[in-house]
Amino acid sequence: MTKDEWYDACAEAAAIIEKQVPEVYRSRTFSGIIGDIKALSPKKAQSLIARKKGLGSQYARLYLTRGIDHGSGYQACASEALGFVLGEKKHDLLGGRILDVGCAVGVTAGVLSLLRVTGFDLFPDLLRAAMLIDSLSGEKHDYAVADMTRDWPFACMFDAVVCGLVCHHLKEQSGILSFFSSAGRVLRPGGSLVITLPSGSISYAWQLENLMNTLEMFGFAPEEGLCGMALSTDSPHSLFWMYTLVFRKTGLSKGSVFIHPGFGFPEYRTPVSREEKGIQARSSGSRNRMVRHRSFRFLRLEALKKACGEKALVFETVEEMQEK
Repeated sequence: MTKDEWYDACAEAAAIIEKQVPEVYRSRTFSGIIGDIKALSPKKAQSLIARKKGLGSQYARLYLTRGIDHGSGYQACASEALGFVLGEKKHDLLGGRILDVGCAVGVTAGVLSLLRVTGFDLFPDLLRAAMLIDSLSGEKHDYAVADMTRDWPFACMFDAVVCGLVCHHLKEQSGILSFFSSAGRVLRPGGSLVITLPSGSISYAWQLENLMNTLEMFGFAPEEGLCGMALSTDSPHSLFWMYTLVFRKTGLSKGSVFIHPGFGFPEYRTPVSREEKGIQARSSGSRNRMVRHRSFRFLRLEALKKACGEKALVFETVEEMQEK
C-alpha cells in the first residue's frame, strides 16, 4: 500500500468516525483538545477522555483531518520528513518487527509503508481509528493501550522502536528512565531506536546534543549522519522543521544513568494555561498547513550547531537557515 492510498483510507475513516461524534463535541478544535491533553498528566488526560464520552471520537476524527489531512498536517509532515532523512537506510533501520510508541492512528507505519508493526498509545479512540484504517486499507498491525511513561507491556524482542513526536511529553525523570529503559529492554542487540521531536521541543542545538549524550548512557550509539534537524524547502511562506535522533542498541545501560538537566523538556517548555496552549497550537498549525511539504533539507548536528550558533531555534532562526 502506498502512502497516498493510506491517506485516502484516513479520509474515509474520518467520515465514518464523524457520524459517531456527539453534537456537543463537534465544535471542539484539534488545537483545543490537544491543549487540554498537553496540560495534564497521562493519567488525568486518559481520565478526561474516558469521562467525556465522545470527546475521544472527535479527537480521532480531528487527528485524521487536521493532523494528517492528506499529508498537510503536522503529524503527516513529520513522517514524510523522517522518510526523507532515512532514505535508503529505511529498510535496514525499520525492517523486521517494529514497535511504534505513541502510534496514535498509525501515521508512521502508514506514511512509511511499514510492515509487522505493533503500536501502542494512551487513548483507545485513536487505536480504534488506526484499526478502522487498517480494515479499509487491508493492512494488518497490532495495537495495545499503554502508558509510555510506565514499564511497557511487551516481553518480546523488536528489531526497531519508533517514537514519532512523543518523547517531548516526558516531563519527569522517572518517566524518562522508564521510557528509555523499556526501549532498551524490548530491543534486540543492534536494533534501532528512531525518535522525532517537534519544533518547539528543542530550544538550542546544545540541548539536542545533551539528549544524544544521555541516550548513550542508556546503551545506545548514534547512527552516523542521522541525528539533526529536518526542515522543509517547499515554500518560503510555510516552514516545517523537526529533529531526528537515530540510534542502535549496543548493550545494557551503564548502571545508574545520569540524566543531564538539559534532557528534561519541562526546563524549556513554559507552563501556560490550557487556553494559551490552544492559541499557540492554532497559530503554529495555521502557519505550517499552507502547503503539503514534499521537499526537505537535513542538517546534521554539527552543521546545525554551525548554522545557528547560540541562537534559539525559533521560526525566525530556522527561516534564516533555510535561506542560506
